[in-house]
Order: sequence, then structure tokens, then C-alpha cells
Amino acid sequence: MRNVCTILVTALALGTVTPALAETSDGDFAVYGWGARDCNTIIAVLTGEQAVQAQAQLAEWMSGYISAQNRTTDAVYDITPIKSHVPMVSLARNICANNADQLFENVVFAMTESFSAFRLAEDSPLVELSHNGNSVSVNESTVRRVQEVLIADGQLPANSADGQFGALTAQAIEAWQADANLTVNGLPDMVTLFLMAQKITE
Repeated sequence: MRNVCTILVTALALGTVTPALAETSDGDFAVYGWGARDCNTIIAVLTGEQAVQAQAQLAEWMSGYISAQNRTTDAVYDITPIKSHVPMVSLARNICANNADQLFENVVFAMTESFSAFRLAEDSPLVELSHNGNSVSVNESTVRRVQEVLIADGQLPANSADGQFGALTAQAIEAWQADANLTVNGLPDMVTLFLMAQKITE
């Protein structure tokens, strides 16, 4: 998780992450709801008495934000491979801890931009992947993209990117996660996809 946060912290601190769909020539646009609150406020509510409720509300706000980006981004069906936005709240909170004055909207934008290598150009069947008692839901095309990363890294044999999740793919993900110092679960979870996306775009 530290690697993930460091990448985004750097982007936010340098001011290189700005929304691409701003309406004015100065790059200004109106932000509403949770997105208009700074990270200090977000951390406060996520550690307060209403933390569970706040987490659910933030996940809903992020879902709406992502839906709007999907509608307005050219040649994109879905800007993020993550199907449950609740885990993204935890990542956003960790990033906010190092960017106290940033608006929550800026953090969410940076996160979605970081997943750009896994954006879907069109709809793809949703599949639930299970391994060793854990599970994640991703699109079949995301599984294929993960396999391509694993092939490029020598973790899978060439020509094995078929979008099907089996024991060989799970073992290759485990090896990749171990090399990246991540929790080893053999699944393309949020943090694994994030770091893979960074590798693709390097």
C-alpha cells in the first residue's frame, strides 16, 4: 500500500493531476458534495462516530463520479476496472493522509487516472474470481490484460492471455504480488491492478 500512496502523493504534490474535462479556460469547475471537501474533513469523518455511514456515502459519491466520467470520456466504457468502490475509499483515505489540503475530488481523479491502462473501451462480461477463500469481481477483458502483464514479466507463457482465470494465472499473480511486496492472494485486487497499471504506463 505504501508504494501506491507514494505514487499518487507525488502526483498530487507536484500539481500534475488536474481534471481533463474542466469547463473554463483557466481550468476551473464547480465541485459539489463530498468532492468539495478537503482531505482533512474526509479523514475526520472516516475516523469519527459515523465512519461506517460516511464510508458508504463516499463510495456512492465515487460511483457517481466514475459514472459521470464514463459518460463524458471519449472512447471509454468504464474508466476503472474496479467494480466495488468501497475498497477505493480506503485507498483514498490513505492518500488523503499525505495530502491534507487537497480536495477529495482531486484525489479521486488521480486514482481513476492511475487506472488508465485498465480502462474498458467497451463492455466486457463480469466474472467473479475466487482463490483460497477470497474473491474479486472484474471484467473478462481485465483478466486478459492482467495476463498480458504477467506474460511480459515472464510469469506466464506466451500466448496464454485468454481472459480465463485458472490455477496457472492465480499462481502467476501470486508470484507478481510477492515481487511487488503486496499481500499475496492470487487475485487481481485493487492494489494489484493499480500497480500493474503503473507498470504498463511506465
